[in-house]
Amino acid sequence: MKNIGKGFCLWLVALILWQIPVRANAAGIQLSGGIDARYTLPKDRFNLEGIFLNLRKTWSDEMGDRWIAVIQSDFDDNLRRVKPYQVYLQYKGPLGKWNIRGGHYLLPFGLLATYDTERLLLQGLEKTSLRIRKDTGVEVLGRFGMWDYAVSITDGLGDRKFIDSMANPVFTGRLAYVEDDWQLGISTLVGRVLMNPEFETDDGAVRERRLAVDFTRTQGPLVIRAEAVGGTNNGHLVYGAVALADYALTPEVELNSRIASWHGDSDSQSVGLGITFQIRQGLYIRLADIYDFRRKSKNEIEAQIYYEFSKMF
Repeated sequence: MKNIGKGFCLWLVALILWQIPVRANAAGIQLSGGIDARYTLPKDRFNLEGIFLNLRKTWSDEMGDRWIAVIQSDFDDNLRRVKPYQVYLQYKGPLGKWNIRGGHYLLPFGLLATYDTERLLLQGLEKTSLRIRKDTGVEVLGRFGMWDYAVSITDGLGDRKFIDSMANPVFTGRLAYVEDDWQLGISTLVGRVLMNPEFETDDGAVRERRLAVDFTRTQGPLVIRAEAVGGTNNGHLVYGAVALADYALTPEVELNSRIASWHGDSDSQSVGLGITFQIRQGLYIRLADIYDFRRKSKNEIEAQIYYEFSKMF
């Protein structure tokens, strides 16, 4: 109940902020959300993975630039954990050449910068390779010609806290060359990331250095995404890679696959195959079989019912 109360307080603050006048014209309010429920074998476990709500509001000014405000909270793990997913305010410069974002947001690193797999069964590598997906700070991002760029300075606390005396600056950056049907990016992350107390450093933080290359290609019904990443944790070498491929058989049926490997503080190698059915607009059923060569229980089958909605006001 305490966590649920925190979630309601977060939304109460958002509604109050929404009433603060700004020198711009309101351009629209978007309310979206969804439900993620999963059943896993051989654990024989049903889990309400998450319920989420997202509120997005934009303002336009005389020059055509926009303010964008986003707040999303997630009620995860059978409603036992309530956390902000993304909460930020962004100012968009002329033609999107530069933007300034401040708040809690996804880090601009590797595939995570363009492809969030949080609500998919076959996911990216960042939970293993970075152990941090979102952080609180300031980001400058935009596009010049065929180049996308993003530079971010955050506090390294991740989802655990917004403000704390244990905060340490974390620098993240990505530069990508983008064509219509493919893009190639290079990313880096340097800083001390707050981790669990069992890690080596006394303050529970790990000194991370990362360098990654990511690639995305779309060819008709096939989309291929890949990322290779390497670096150090407290001076110890870590490295790995992931590749994901999705093929649309029909507008309603898609085949999914993933292969991943990670070496370092913990080793893992896994392959996954899945299928996605779109029952109707916003409603999906996903099935996936994931085989992890390093786990004692190597084979895991997961089923997901996923529903999302979006409404403009």
